[in-house]
Amino acid sequence: MADFPHLKLTYSIPGDYRSPKGGSKKDIQEKTSFNLANRSSHAKHLQNRIEELQSQWIQKNSERDELGLPPLPTAIPLFLEIDPEDMEFDSLRSFGIEVLSVEDDGLVIGASTEGFDFESLKDKITNFLSQEGKFKDTAAKLWDINSGKKWRLDYILSKELNEKWEELKDDQIYTVDLSVSCAVYITNVVTQDKEESDEKFQIRLSAWRKRKELLEIQRDAMESERFDQLATMVQVYGGSFLSSMIGLDDSFCVRIEINGAGLKDIVFNYPYLFEVNEYDPYSIELGSAEGDNVGELEFIEPDETSPTICVIDSGIQENHKFLEKAIQKHLSKSFLPSDPSTVDGVKNGGHGTRVAGSVLFGNQIPKSGKHQFIAKLANARVLDQTNSMPRELYPPALMKAVQSHYEKDCKVFQLSINSRKSVRQVHMSDWASTIDQLNYETDSLFVISTGNINRETNFLDINNPSVKQHLIQGRQYPKYFQEQSAKIANPSQSAFSLTVGSICLNDFDDPDWKSFGKLNEPSAFTRSGPGIWGMVKPDVVEYGGDYVQEKNSSPNLITKEITSPETVRSTASAMSAIGRDKVGTSFSAPKVTHTIARILNQWPNASSLFIRSLVAQSARWPDVELPLSLNEKLELFGYGLPSLDRALENSQSRITFYTEGKISPKQAKVYKIAIPEELNRPGDSFDYLIEVSLAYKARIRRTRRGTKSYVSSWADWVSGHLWETDQQFQERVLQYASTSVENAEKLKTEPIKWFIREQSDWGIVKGFKRNDSTLQKSWANLKSYQLPEHLSIAVVGHAGWEKDVYKEEIPYCLMVSIECLHPEVKVYEKIRIHNETQIEIEV
Repeated sequence: MADFPHLKLTYSIPGDYRSPKGGSKKDIQEKTSFNLANRSSHAKHLQNRIEELQSQWIQKNSERDELGLPPLPTAIPLFLEIDPEDMEFDSLRSFGIEVLSVEDDGLVIGASTEGFDFESLKDKITNFLSQEGKFKDTAAKLWDINSGKKWRLDYILSKELNEKWEELKDDQIYTVDLSVSCAVYITNVVTQDKEESDEKFQIRLSAWRKRKELLEIQRDAMESERFDQLATMVQVYGGSFLSSMIGLDDSFCVRIEINGAGLKDIVFNYPYLFEVNEYDPYSIELGSAEGDNVGELEFIEPDETSPTICVIDSGIQENHKFLEKAIQKHLSKSFLPSDPSTVDGVKNGGHGTRVAGSVLFGNQIPKSGKHQFIAKLANARVLDQTNSMPRELYPPALMKAVQSHYEKDCKVFQLSINSRKSVRQVHMSDWASTIDQLNYETDSLFVISTGNINRETNFLDINNPSVKQHLIQGRQYPKYFQEQSAKIANPSQSAFSLTVGSICLNDFDDPDWKSFGKLNEPSAFTRSGPGIWGMVKPDVVEYGGDYVQEKNSSPNLITKEITSPETVRSTASAMSAIGRDKVGTSFSAPKVTHTIARILNQWPNASSLFIRSLVAQSARWPDVELPLSLNEKLELFGYGLPSLDRALENSQSRITFYTEGKISPKQAKVYKIAIPEELNRPGDSFDYLIEVSLAYKARIRRTRRGTKSYVSSWADWVSGHLWETDQQFQERVLQYASTSVENAEKLKTEPIKWFIREQSDWGIVKGFKRNDSTLQKSWANLKSYQLPEHLSIAVVGHAGWEKDVYKEEIPYCLMVSIECLHPEVKVYEKIRIHNETQIEIEV
């Protein structure tokens, strides 16, 4: 047992959220004001747009009939611009418009729900002109309706597919991933009136829930109907489905193979489509060969209770002496459609074999003596011998198949596979969404690499330049990490996974060559954040090595042993068992999985939320000499480099508390850690580091943008201020009035200077909001005389897209650490004993 174990945070004060009263009405946008002042011209403009759309689609259906093409669904695809500040997206339903997808700045992809008639929309325009009815002004907030079709290319297609659209050939076969919206509108849950009895309220609430259940049944029928409509269009052009339909709460996605003519028809004419991506082979850069020698070793099988880690990769050399006794051969499976072998066939030492070794050994591969494995390994082969994923493997369907196959045996899945390019920052991808869905439903945890910037390529790709191309074009390390092309790759933006970037483990410099970074600085190939919608990504970093560049204006890039991590290599190509010859985030990510395996050995029943929180809580920024801003550091390091020692236990000068629970929207739970008086005496000025991590998960949907719209409910944490009384904090939290610095001064309190706070301009780092992430860590430095009598932290629940807030509960895990940065000051026992006394008194 650990000498200084983490302690349960048991004291809490639950309460209901009460919104603060008052608040000014939102200012009416300039465009909306102009439309109100010019009703006739705005109404005429909207009417013209409607007539253009009606004419186009009537003609289009007539032409399809003549060509023998199947009729289109009785809905017209729409691209709308609305007042983003003063109009709710879902209110478009009253206009006879179904919202398919929400874009930036008030742009909406929609479809008419009344066929070609637009009756509701016409009524709104009529009332707007005559200034009659309760909603006589709402049409002013509908700024425009696009009657063209280019928007379909600009907002539905991926950037790469859009750029080559004009070159598509009608008779050439293409492989694409389609996303189709199929959400139903559910009204807000009923609330209890002041004078209403509990019995009457429960009757109304029960009736609302029955209506909601019927709508959810309609949603399932809608999904089936829209898939059948899509299937008809695919089959007419001789296309085929390469995957099953993967359903989410508000959409489904599927991979198809179809000729150019059919793809154009679907993109321009299938009304419920909101995203199209061209097939990405998800290939991984191969390495070169160097050698190494090892002495005599004896490996011992892992304990029966050790966790089983699933390695989703190119297969594993299962008879490798460094791996064999950890491999669970009865679990090995190839998911490749035409190759049942589970062997790692990748040249120059393999890939999955290297990843497996990094899971088992982390940063230190043993050279002699006895060594017991810390985990068992399950081999899931999904990459072929060229280190690529065949097009028949559709990642969302593959993730479900892999998780289902290993569900009884594996909680943690190592995924060192990424797309070749930075992720789209519009909607959570079908791949990442599926991983998030699996995490919520099964509590599986995926550890994902950020992906690599290619070392060098033989051609210029302006959307995905290699490291060498960045240098040639004048973008030097580390500044090129700020380029959009250098951002994290799919599916590492997954909200509930742990995403891992890479840092250097050494540096090199001679008259002809030099490494890009020094120890702990970002690897030249790592990809940077932020993640989608401002999430902190990567979550953490580990040692993945670095490239070495030639000292000239057009440098060659190579790997050197001194700057490369040591990996276990496949010996199929007559290579030695281990070596330092390859770099990449593929090998930094499994080192975090190694830490997770050690966590699961100590806490076998740990939830994914506990693991995510603990990994983040143990992480800290490494010291670097590079002139990086705080934002750049956060984008490259996330929460930092995890520490196995801090993850597993504490020390005399550090103590960690944790708690797990569930929280509902509009609910708050306050936790208190009592600080002994001897640690916060006015005369002392010792430095303390306070760290807080919160992780939560919820159900997800894809067609909306923003973390708080992606999840059914969300949670965040707030802390007590310096010199704030318990009563003041509890009242502030229960009202959820996150007090600004100015208001805090009026209360004669001072907010703790957390590194990341609830608003993007409140924390030490600017431009990041803590609650945009589902893993929320922040830290602060206090002097001993600033330590409060009680360190108070509240977890607060908020509504997302789920309307039934009375039933909604989401799980969370909260961790709080207090460390005196002067090791001679012993705080663990003092705080532990003081809190046991405090809890006893309170009870």
